[in-house]
Amino acid sequence: MRKELIRRIFISWGIFFLCLSPLSSQTLKLVNDTGEAFPYAMLEFSSGEIDFTDGLGQYRFRKSGEKKEVKITYPAYKPRTIEVLPSQVFLEVRLDPLAPVQSQPNLTPAIEIIKEAIASKAANDPDQKLHSYSHKSYNKLSIERQAKLAQDLRDQDPTGGNSFLSEKVATYLYADGEPKRQVIEGFETAGFDEPAYEVLELELEPPSLYKKEYSIYNTTYAGPLASRALKNYTFTLRDTLVHKGREVYVIHLKPRRPGVISGVEGILFLNTSSLAIQYAKLGIAGKIAMEAVHQYTYLEEEDLWFPEEQTLTLSPGTGGKNISIFGASISLGTVQKTFSPLDILLQPEEIEEDLALLSQTHYYGLDLEKEIAIPKYTAHIKVLDSAVNRSPGFWKENRKIDFSSRDNYTAPQVRRRILRDNTLRKIEINDAIANGFFPVGIWDFKLSRFLHFNNYEGIRLGAGGQTNRNFSENFRLEGYGVYGFKDHRFKYGVGAGALLNQRTGTWWNLRYNDDIREVAVYEYLKDVREFSIFEPRTVNISYYYGYRKLESSLEHRFTPRLDTELQFARNDIFQLRDYAFLHDGEIYRDYTISEATLSFLWQPFSQFISTPEDFSSYKSNYPLITGQVSRSFSGVLGGDFDFTKVGLKVQYARERLDESYTQVTLEGNLGFGDLPLTHAFHAFPNNANRPNILDRFAIAGKISFETMYFNEFFSDRQAAVHLRHQFRPINIGSISNPRLVLVTRHVIGDFQNPAAHQNISFNTLQHGYSESGLELNQILLGFGLSAAYRYGAYHLPTFKENFSLKFTFEFQL
Repeated sequence: MRKELIRRIFISWGIFFLCLSPLSSQTLKLVNDTGEAFPYAMLEFSSGEIDFTDGLGQYRFRKSGEKKEVKITYPAYKPRTIEVLPSQVFLEVRLDPLAPVQSQPNLTPAIEIIKEAIASKAANDPDQKLHSYSHKSYNKLSIERQAKLAQDLRDQDPTGGNSFLSEKVATYLYADGEPKRQVIEGFETAGFDEPAYEVLELELEPPSLYKKEYSIYNTTYAGPLASRALKNYTFTLRDTLVHKGREVYVIHLKPRRPGVISGVEGILFLNTSSLAIQYAKLGIAGKIAMEAVHQYTYLEEEDLWFPEEQTLTLSPGTGGKNISIFGASISLGTVQKTFSPLDILLQPEEIEEDLALLSQTHYYGLDLEKEIAIPKYTAHIKVLDSAVNRSPGFWKENRKIDFSSRDNYTAPQVRRRILRDNTLRKIEINDAIANGFFPVGIWDFKLSRFLHFNNYEGIRLGAGGQTNRNFSENFRLEGYGVYGFKDHRFKYGVGAGALLNQRTGTWWNLRYNDDIREVAVYEYLKDVREFSIFEPRTVNISYYYGYRKLESSLEHRFTPRLDTELQFARNDIFQLRDYAFLHDGEIYRDYTISEATLSFLWQPFSQFISTPEDFSSYKSNYPLITGQVSRSFSGVLGGDFDFTKVGLKVQYARERLDESYTQVTLEGNLGFGDLPLTHAFHAFPNNANRPNILDRFAIAGKISFETMYFNEFFSDRQAAVHLRHQFRPINIGSISNPRLVLVTRHVIGDFQNPAAHQNISFNTLQHGYSESGLELNQILLGFGLSAAYRYGAYHLPTFKENFSLKFTFEFQL
């Protein structure tokens, strides 16, 4: 009783102080006798408008200075009508339960309705029913205080402005099941002199509710009307009512297994005749708070409900997940953040409290008559050259959502903040580091060049990088210099490149390198680039060869999904160990390789954005396929050997709704001809040649064989498979988020003429090599543990020879 009295006094004083502010919004919260909230309770206003509380049982009124009468209904509770006075700021309303016999949930009809709705998707989903169509959209994205979002008084206090504001006018094109293409005709980010294209890459326009998955802001949820919806959600029939002149079922959905399958909670209006969606209000209340509202309009001739408006609100939740536009270490555009190592460098300013990100989209100009033909290899998002230089008249004509004086004041406010906080410089650093560089003036230093360690050079210290756009947009210089403290030798490389065609990413490059390289390592000119300050395997590598290489290459992107490079090179090889290659009765210790290489990276399902300045992938979808073929010529530019090498790598991954993750990597390598050991293949061993388990304790790799010893196997043909399955993360806290991973790896290979390789002994992989193990990653601050065991044809006599124990490290910006 005493606790209840204290709680009531606290609420009363809170309401009193809130009332002192004339601009405070009005918030309603529905609870029962125990204080439990009522998510998605129906609110019927005297004006006839119908709305619902959010997932926390709260509702923010648009404060208008007038009294409101609201009828509240919720299953198994007595309806209640209340009056909301202009002077009231916070209302906690209790609902009384119905008698037990009256309170049975209406589940069976809802299940049958949803079954029929799923079966009727082909007739109700515009993407399935329509052969092709196009429409325009206007999107306004803003970040502002949540209290302002519920007010009609925003224009009375314009001096505050929004924390962020962008506008976009686009035409969407759809044809024959192809992914939609978006042509940006107008784009503006208030306060920025140059457009912030990062906004366009965010998933901030809620997708179709008919699809298998419902993805918003890099998070995927189970689709409310997917084929497995009844396994992922519980559905309840709340009511039937008239909406936009047609009778609808009011269906409440809730995740059936919220701790297992990611889902949303909310309300669907399903037309009682066609079972098409007429309205939806969905949300989550977890690490972030999300609310999405879908509005539809009826097309009489097509008997189809088509999207008309969508609103997405993202606000802080329990924490542990970022809500940001430019990265959580950039305070501008950030609503909620977690700690990032970049915070130490960028020193982000404090984030304002009570912020929310609001994305409002209005669709118009629907065209069903014009035949749409989408070029097969176009970018998913194409920004027209004229999009970033639109006149005020263009925006006045295309703005379909109110643009207030507060919105108008946002640009000068953001501009002042950008100058005050040095935001553009921080964005430049953040973007460069994400790609492995650190920008200083006209030069981008490559982070992986600063410090390395291996068993041959010891500490490898140096610096390197390339010029950036501050130097030139059409020409670049590159170079590096490093010193090995164990071999006491300086290595270096220099190069230059000229941009021949910006749209196709065509570069001509010329490079010279005097350095060392691991024996039998196979690298693709075109591959999926992942940020890494250092490569874990290099720590224990001791077998290298020296080379002096002059190369010329041409990079060209044939389609958004197919990137290629053609390289011609002369490579003078000199040995760093007592190795020699026997060829045609002659011993070669040092030799020259004259080689032509063609490499490609094919990303058939990845999504790309094309802007006037750049072309890039913003979402990688699997599979990712990398291929390469090389041909070495004797007698050309002093070349000593004829051989051919072919490599093909396929990467596939699937992330499930329960946050588990399966990854498969297949790779095959084939070499034939006069192939010296330096240019053969290994299977990426990662086990030091030491007797004890703890003496071999090091960093585990992603696709390396953890129990295979360095220099143990070489091949001139091999095929490998790497399988990884990660279970759902165990959420403990911001510094510990363990992930259990099962790993198995297998490789088979052969070597046609091992006797030709002098002064070295090694095994072949003709019987097949196998290892399996597990990892527990992200135990603390990104560190984890890895254990693997070697078995099969190459199993060794003792346990410690077959067992590997290492640590893992996952660095996340």
